[in-house]
Amino acid sequence: MITIIRFVCIAAFSLTAISLFTYQGIEIFHSVKDFLFHKSS
Repeated sequence: MITIIRFVCIAAFSLTAISLFTYQGIEIFHSVKDFLFHKSS
C-alpha cells in the first residue's frame, strides 16, 4: 500500500516537473526565435 502511495507521489511530482520544464523550454525557444528574427531584419 505504501509503495503505491509513494509511486503516485513520484508520478505526480514528475508530471509537474516535466510540464514546467516543457513550458520554460517553449518560452526560451520563442524568445530566442524572436531575438534572432528581430536581429536579422
